Amino acid sequence: MQRRHLFLLARAAYVGVVLLATLTRLDFSPDLGAAAVRLSRAFTLSLEWRDAIDGLRNLALFAGLGAVWVVTSISGKVRQEVWRSTLWGCAISVTVEGLQAFSPVRTASIIDVTTNTLGTLGGAVVVAMLITEVVRSRGARSYLGIPTFLVAGSYLLATISESLTPLFRSEPVKGVYGGPMVRLRAMLALATPLTLAQIPLSDIPLYAPAGFLAVMWLAEAGRDASRGWRGVAIVGAIGAFTLELAHGGLGVIIRWEGAATDALSLAFGAWAAARWLPAATQAFRGASRARAATYAYAALLVFWGWRPFYPRVDGDAILAQLTIPHLVPLESLADRADVFSALHVTQQFLLYLPLGALLAVWPLRKRGWWGGLKPALLLAAVLELGHLVLDDRFFDVTNALIAAAGLAIGWVVLRRSGYPVYGESLPG
Repeated sequence: MQRRHLFLLARAAYVGVVLLATLTRLDFSPDLGAAAVRLSRAFTLSLEWRDAIDGLRNLALFAGLGAVWVVTSISGKVRQEVWRSTLWGCAISVTVEGLQAFSPVRTASIIDVTTNTLGTLGGAVVVAMLITEVVRSRGARSYLGIPTFLVAGSYLLATISESLTPLFRSEPVKGVYGGPMVRLRAMLALATPLTLAQIPLSDIPLYAPAGFLAVMWLAEAGRDASRGWRGVAIVGAIGAFTLELAHGGLGVIIRWEGAATDALSLAFGAWAAARWLPAATQAFRGASRARAATYAYAALLVFWGWRPFYPRVDGDAILAQLTIPHLVPLESLADRADVFSALHVTQQFLLYLPLGALLAVWPLRKRGWWGGLKPALLLAAVLELGHLVLDDRFFDVTNALIAAAGLAIGWVVLRRSGYPVYGESLPG
């Protein structure tokens, strides 16, 4: 298949995902009178908590459209593609909201059109800026053959999303209503007493790499890692406690034990980079370094995807995961009126983008089953299928699709920015 056709297919596939996510359970009604009433209601501005959450989800979903549109540009004229993608995002959004006017169970809104359009513009602009920085860094000093800021930045943003909406305590506390300050006071009252049982040990292997990558980023930029790690540790601690405090405004339980664990883990990772990064770069060079980085990052994805590794043995519970809400993109998150439902999509994308970028210049194999993105796509599929037999996790095709999008965009950005394929990372 020619590159042009492949890029057009990618755009069409993402538009299909958007339409599937926004038009599922439409219960279409041809009543023109009722549709006119709903359409006029769409221009009534009303901002409630659920509207804000819907806006965040719309921004995340359509940001992906803008990102995909820019990286699949045939002409390579990024600025034109930014505006073109925004117009398409607006047109798709108007179409979706117009069809929702014919639904007695969906609510059309001009606010949704606005957030969808802004999301498309934001995603396109961010990717355009990313491409500019990646191109600018071509030929510069690099530990992995790709800019470390691409890996470290994506991973740090993923951990920020985790800090703001932790996977296993992201549900708002029931019975707590009111504005952010009311919720914050209620959550602060529930934050004590401190207990050892609330220490999230599973956060340690997630946050330590964030500190390591941050120092690696500084070192690649020419900073002194032996001093820089302290700054990373301080900023990480401030961020961990600030984000934990932010839970209160969202109505999510505050656990200072979690903030302390995350801060100490990040500090340890930063210290470890300052201590061992120079020796590691001497011990691993070329393909061996790329292979070690690929394996280490894949192991991280396994931990992110399968924690806390509790098996599910109930056959009925396993079969219950194979239902329509789990097989339709974003359907399982549709009924959640919380920030997690928006940030989870972004986090999954950010986690997989660095692996796609790394495989763009250091594929396991240049051809065959282990060539290109196939190993990473297989990993994403296996991790998601593993949720069927893991307790406290649930299978959702959305995760696999977002992972594939992150991998593909990371790969395309590096290849289209002129980075060469250095070689195969697997030994001959």
